[in-house]
Amino acid sequence: MMQSRHSAVAPPQPGPLARVVPVMRARVPVAMQLEFPLPDSELPVVEPFVGNLLVGYAIDPPAEAAGGAGSRLLRQLATRHCAELGVAPAELRELAVANLRVLRPDVRFNWYPDVRAVSVTAGGDLEAGLILDEGFVDKLAQDVEGDLVVALPARDVFVATGTGHVDGIDKLRWVVDQIWTDERHLTPQEAAGAPPRGLAAPQRPHLLLTRDLLVRRGGSWQILA
Repeated sequence: MMQSRHSAVAPPQPGPLARVVPVMRARVPVAMQLEFPLPDSELPVVEPFVGNLLVGYAIDPPAEAAGGAGSRLLRQLATRHCAELGVAPAELRELAVANLRVLRPDVRFNWYPDVRAVSVTAGGDLEAGLILDEGFVDKLAQDVEGDLVVALPARDVFVATGTGHVDGIDKLRWVVDQIWTDERHLTPQEAAGAPPRGLAAPQRPHLLLTRDLLVRRGGSWQILA
């Protein structure tokens, strides 16, 4: 089932601000961090989310400007870019989520036939960022029993169920295992060696995020024990 989110979009922002999107990231272990740290102005803008997950931001170039969707690389947003764009880092999340609704408006819900669990797709590259859209997760929570549970094993994967569906939670863990053994995805350690202006190597375009399942309780996300 496909659902458009056009009705929920905010007024478009001008220029590059309209292309800023949220990109979920995994915290890179200290041992894998750069030996020579970047200057402060080049540090990526990131915020802690939950567990080992971070919220980062990038400029999503139009497909035609990037030579086609297959070769598109997101341009990581650094501190200096905020100054150049005239936007405060604290304003990025609201802006980026609104942009994601505009740039990835058509969301598909693929419910598993054997369990109450759903795989959500929205363009095939930034699905994990949907977890930041409060309106979206509120609506999704109405379709499951108990608290909403989400798996974000990779940047392009969003699978959900509810705490009231034990078999659904088992399905999410199965999906996580499948994704983490798929050679097309980069581990967070491998991602540390990705091209500096892109978030992934073109031949392996999707980053692994976390094996943890996340549960939304009282309006906040936690690691599901």
